[in-house]
Amino acid sequence: MPFALSLIKGDTELSECPLLSSSEIDDLKGKITRADWREELIRSLRDNISELKLAEISRDLGGVLHNNTLVMPCLGKEFTISSEGDIQSSGHITPWIKILLLHYINTQGRANLSGKWVSYGELKSGMVKASSFLRDCEDPLRELFDADIIKTTAAIEKMGAVRSVAFPTRHAWKLHLLPKMPVIILYWPEEDEFPSVVKILFDQTADKFLDAESIIFLLEGLVKNIEMIQ
Repeated sequence: MPFALSLIKGDTELSECPLLSSSEIDDLKGKITRADWREELIRSLRDNISELKLAEISRDLGGVLHNNTLVMPCLGKEFTISSEGDIQSSGHITPWIKILLLHYINTQGRANLSGKWVSYGELKSGMVKASSFLRDCEDPLRELFDADIIKTTAAIEKMGAVRSVAFPTRHAWKLHLLPKMPVIILYWPEEDEFPSVVKILFDQTADKFLDAESIIFLLEGLVKNIEMIQ
């Protein structure tokens, strides 16, 4: 059943099933209707947005309301979100950014940034997902720094990252992924017998604005954006 659902969503291929022969695969290919789970999710999130009063939540989210349209910066770009959930920006808008922005707005987070930095595992439900965060977010970002620190640095600074001297490494940046979702990116290059390390820190209020899984989704998008810029 999990394989079948993954197949319908388009996340896997028939050829990956070890139980099917070549002739069975050819026969089934024309009978499968794929569903784009991303578009379904976007429609659902847009429907929820239409029921919200943007004027009441825009300030809490760090956005600016202009003519009943929410103006929201994300990863160095500016996006506008209408009261119906339509998103516009200069350039191409991916399903990932649509899902992220709509989910951020739907969460309706309310908190003042504390200035206290914590690890992912210290956020609500973060400990349960800590190994996934390391595997899917911190390790891939570390590999990008290891491969080319100059290009990776240029990529994150293009998104608005600013160097910080408040941490025990000279490779430290503060970056606002969303208005109320700042992160600290710390990188220690390989040295002697010590392997390289990347650590990502969050304001302790981060879980007021996105849940643990969505934060992973957000940082996976950061890594993909860096790869695209490079």
